[in-house]
Amino acid sequence: MRSMALAAPSTLATTAGETVVEMGGTAADAAIVMALVSMCTEPGVCAPGSGGYLTVDPPQGPAVVIDGYMAVPGVGFEGESIAESVTMKYGGGVTTLVGAGSIAVPGSFAALSAASERFGRTPWVELLRLVADVVEGGFPLSQACFTYLIDSGPLIFSQDPACRDALFIGDRVKETGDWVVFEDLAGTLRLIGEQGAATFYRGDLAKEIVVDLEERGSALTADDLAGYEPEIRHPLESEISGWDVVANPPPAVGGVAVLDALSQVDRSNNPLDHEIWKDALVGAFRHRREYERHGGEEGMHRLLASAGLKSPSTISVSAVDDEGMAVAATFSAGYGSGVVPRGTGLLMNNSLGEIELVPGGEESLLPGERMMSNMAPTTVRSGGDVVAIGSPGADRITSALAITLIRFLLAGDSLEDAIEHPRLHPERVSPVAIAAERGIELHGPEFRWYEEPHMFFGGVNSAGLIGDRLIAHADSRRVGSAVVV
Repeated sequence: MRSMALAAPSTLATTAGETVVEMGGTAADAAIVMALVSMCTEPGVCAPGSGGYLTVDPPQGPAVVIDGYMAVPGVGFEGESIAESVTMKYGGGVTTLVGAGSIAVPGSFAALSAASERFGRTPWVELLRLVADVVEGGFPLSQACFTYLIDSGPLIFSQDPACRDALFIGDRVKETGDWVVFEDLAGTLRLIGEQGAATFYRGDLAKEIVVDLEERGSALTADDLAGYEPEIRHPLESEISGWDVVANPPPAVGGVAVLDALSQVDRSNNPLDHEIWKDALVGAFRHRREYERHGGEEGMHRLLASAGLKSPSTISVSAVDDEGMAVAATFSAGYGSGVVPRGTGLLMNNSLGEIELVPGGEESLLPGERMMSNMAPTTVRSGGDVVAIGSPGADRITSALAITLIRFLLAGDSLEDAIEHPRLHPERVSPVAIAAERGIELHGPEFRWYEEPHMFFGGVNSAGLIGDRLIAHADSRRVGSAVVV
């Protein structure tokens, strides 16, 4: 049996990944299964009706990014979509749009299928059957889900009958460890396995989804789903301290923001100085605001130039196998729409409602266009050593990954120590406001302090092959799982 390092949000996910290893699968196969299990068993944190990216770095040949992020719906739509604005206490106060009108075109199944075709060894139908077996009898609600659902549950997930049945006992949100069952989900996963991901986009399943969502005020059309394709993109690449760093390119902003901050610190006189970290992260977020302000090709070129590059709620999984294939995958469903198309069990995203990711307003969105994202699944390679790394956490993804990679690549920390190092994050860039964990050696009125490591600062997980040793670690800030098998 081959060996592999795996990291994911839960033991449910890594256990499924271990089964893939026993089946003789690749790191890509394991990442696919862990991502799907996480989407299906972390309701609110993510959802199967989501979108995201896989950064795949094979031992031979170029790395690629598979872009399966959400697209703007509305091709051929002539009605008026219906979404509701809600404000949650979560994250210090968040306003978002939910309901059927907030649903963007999901890309997860398309992206994962493309990864399976290009880099997998285990048949797609077997991978989906495995995930269906995990969710069929239900699963315990995770601590991360409960933490989110305390605030979001009554506002977002209490209206749809399938959501309410799965996530509530009477009028209260289920608690950590309570059993969750989404009816019809296992059957839908088996159908997608047997008929291929195309059935989600162009088959009978697609028709059922569109008809139901249209009745509830969604702008998602049959043409939106039929026209969706995963994009195979050339990744952003940068050399940092002898390591080749690979991340996802625009239109996502996450990868370039991470490399922007890393490059600034690497060029400094003292890359371990926390003041330099702060300045680099503030600079990276300012450059990102420039991208948002200018948009299009001009904004993209400004953003890439700022990082010195040559080319243009959330779950994260990492897998590295003993042949040196590294896969980092991150997926998001936003804050969740609270909508499950009848008879499918598939909880859907609310990416149209993520106001912070639509800086130009709803009128700036064009049907079919990929939406902006903070996600940044990343790999780093030096000779035979390779690491896959990613994190959830909205815009905190940038600071979480940048600081972890600074400690790993520039300070020479172990992967575990780099992930557990105290973090800071720019909450505003004008005027500057910084959230930070104790252990960051800075002071000033701009700082808001967390006395203990906190999930606010992301939940980095990583897997790697260093020399002939496989390693994996999941951030203690969030309940996760890391194994070597």
